[in-house]
Amino acid sequence: MCAIAGATTSDDQAAVARTLQKLVHRGPDGSDVWSDPNGLITLGCARLATTDRTPIAQQPICSRDGRFVLAFNGYIAGHRRLIAEYTKQGTAFKSKNDAELVLHLLAQAVHHGRAIASALEELSGQYALALWDCITGCLWLARDPLGIKPLYVMARPHGEIAFASEVGAFDVLAPLSFDRDVKAAYLAHLFVPPPKSGVVGIELLAPGMVLCWQAGKTTRSQIRHPDNRVRPISNGHKAATKLRQVVRQSVADAMDADCSVGALVSGGLDSAGVSAMACDIARESGKEPPLAFVMGFDDQARDETGFAKNLCQHTGQELHIIKAPERDQDIYDALCRGLCSVGAPFANPSIVLMNHLSAAVGQYVRVCLAGDGGDELFGGYPRYRAASIYQHYWQHVPAGLRRWAAGMSNQVDVRNLRRFLVGGAGDFDEAFDRWNNRCAIPELKARLCAVPIQDQQERGLNLVDRMMRFDRDATLPGNQLVMSDRCGMAHGLEYRLPLLGHEVVSIASMMSADQHLQGGLKAVWRDAIAPYLPKSHVQRSKIGFNPPVANWLLMLGRYIWGGDEAAVAAIFDGEKVAKEDQHRYWQRAISGKDMDMSLTVWALLVWQVWQIILKDAVRHDVQHHVQGAHEKLSVAVAADIA
Repeated sequence: MCAIAGATTSDDQAAVARTLQKLVHRGPDGSDVWSDPNGLITLGCARLATTDRTPIAQQPICSRDGRFVLAFNGYIAGHRRLIAEYTKQGTAFKSKNDAELVLHLLAQAVHHGRAIASALEELSGQYALALWDCITGCLWLARDPLGIKPLYVMARPHGEIAFASEVGAFDVLAPLSFDRDVKAAYLAHLFVPPPKSGVVGIELLAPGMVLCWQAGKTTRSQIRHPDNRVRPISNGHKAATKLRQVVRQSVADAMDADCSVGALVSGGLDSAGVSAMACDIARESGKEPPLAFVMGFDDQARDETGFAKNLCQHTGQELHIIKAPERDQDIYDALCRGLCSVGAPFANPSIVLMNHLSAAVGQYVRVCLAGDGGDELFGGYPRYRAASIYQHYWQHVPAGLRRWAAGMSNQVDVRNLRRFLVGGAGDFDEAFDRWNNRCAIPELKARLCAVPIQDQQERGLNLVDRMMRFDRDATLPGNQLVMSDRCGMAHGLEYRLPLLGHEVVSIASMMSADQHLQGGLKAVWRDAIAPYLPKSHVQRSKIGFNPPVANWLLMLGRYIWGGDEAAVAAIFDGEKVAKEDQHRYWQRAISGKDMDMSLTVWALLVWQVWQIILKDAVRHDVQHHVQGAHEKLSVAVAADIA
């Protein structure tokens, strides 16, 4: 993995170099910049060397004829097999690095008049890249279709652009202004969905987007998603067998690195399944199984270390238990570090845990396997069951009776049942919105961003399939994948996600939601992974990677603002919520009995913490200016955060 950056004027060479310095955590193994001899562009790359760690694999990399230059962040699954195939056909490679493979494929595509998006469809992996054509003056920026790796683009005067792997790196090019207009979407999603970035004038490329810049003008195209519903698999045994095969190959490809490899484990199926497969693959090749890592909690209701120990005894792995942060200052510091990595408000509280975990894992390995994507692909969230019940039964209950049940939901203590009754009171679209909009305070007027419908077939999706597609295409890249990338790369750690291999995604999408949910959540995946796991592990329900949000709200409210009264005033500052309702919502949030309200109030707290971070950055900037510092740090305009 790497950090990439660039700007479409060669006189920005020094600025691009400074941009890379701000991204050195993503690429601690050296950086370099390349400038177009005609003064049209500067490209840069800071490298985390995981594949071919020799100097010859350093980036940016130029084609043999000098026409194309590539800056690449990510890895390509099966790159050694592909390099071997092209070598047999007569192609000469200088390195064994996947970046050179990508450069060759894209250069050939341009030479033969083929679209870049079409060429990238052939590659499975996680990546963001910049390709420059010295002859035509075209710059292509692309992001993998699952949205695993990020790429931000800044609009500049006279049609020029700049790009970088993280939004905060742009502050060496221009002052950055916080975009307050993202709040309604942020509160609904708990993150800022693309193309917004949280900063005015900076775009986060959507998953699969290819942007082509030439002489100040841009065009866009889309890499086709690996989703495949043309050839459905109806046989359950056949589906599990095929899924097992493609996941195993994807795990083997993810393990292919020239550095140490570890694996996250838990009490659930996804990371445990990936880790167990990795151990089996390692044994077959005569290697030691990857080191295993799990986060431990003092609260036994959240702790999965016992299940992780049992799993690692089964797989023969050495297990490292990373204790979750508990002190208010440690939680706050980890939150601030996570927000700065994202460069915008981000309200999944697990980012605190992920940041803490990644810091520890990065001390042992450079590459770590994880199970991200399993819930979205294989039907792992309880609300999918709720949608299935609504779809098959509840929507046929008279509307008046459903509305009455929703009105009585406040008397129900079970969260999932309460959400089902409220969401199921209306029609199809209302149910979808209720079960996906994470905001529990109606006065905030949170709004989901629409996900573009990719094809006509998608228009006919039932409620469960539509929810799974929404989570895969919107929530996964904006939420879990953001945490994996930013928290991992903040500590020089590359998370690889075998369950998001393109063949895996394709096979999973050949099965209907009903197949995935038949007999319980993740039915097909459970059958597929069963031969690798202890029997007790296969049948249990996971606890999940979730912190005690209600307790954290109480702790941080008092830590930041000194007391509950001051915390409520600060958290709801500027919101059109009556004072008595503010206190009522706060009490519900800290009660530990209303997770939806806890997450909503946490999102408001994070919004205010982000303002504190920006104000501190401005004060730091002013201090450095007064002291005569040579480099100005400007992450926000004072007027925007006053």
